[in-house]
Amino acid sequence: MAGVGALLLAVALAYGRGLGAALWLGGATYVAFVVVHFEHRVDATAPLVAVLLLLCGELSAWSFDERWQVRADAALAWRRGAAVGALALAGLAASALVVAVSAVPANHGLAWTVAGAAAAVGAAGTGIWVARR
Repeated sequence: MAGVGALLLAVALAYGRGLGAALWLGGATYVAFVVVHFEHRVDATAPLVAVLLLLCGELSAWSFDERWQVRADAALAWRRGAAVGALALAGLAASALVVAVSAVPANHGLAWTVAGAAAAVGAAGTGIWVARR
């Protein structure tokens, strides 16, 4: 199934159609892999797979846009690249937080899980705030 998804992606890049089906098949292949191999456990690589699928879709769509012979400002490409990068990093952080919270054993209680998640978000927010100063 992964080979069919890769083939669909190549066809989508060549002809400009079928990108959604290729990404869906890539995601479905990963979900099937997780169901078979990780029955009742959390896969720690799920955030990376999600970000890679997101980047694949965004960069493919960007390549479709570049096929038109429209003159654009060079700064626009830099801003779009920065936006895609920021979106990927934010998605990675959010999905990693969800995976980390879901991996916490339930016997610690919901309040401690919520407090830990809030602390992680607060630490990440503080780091971003300090980096901008």
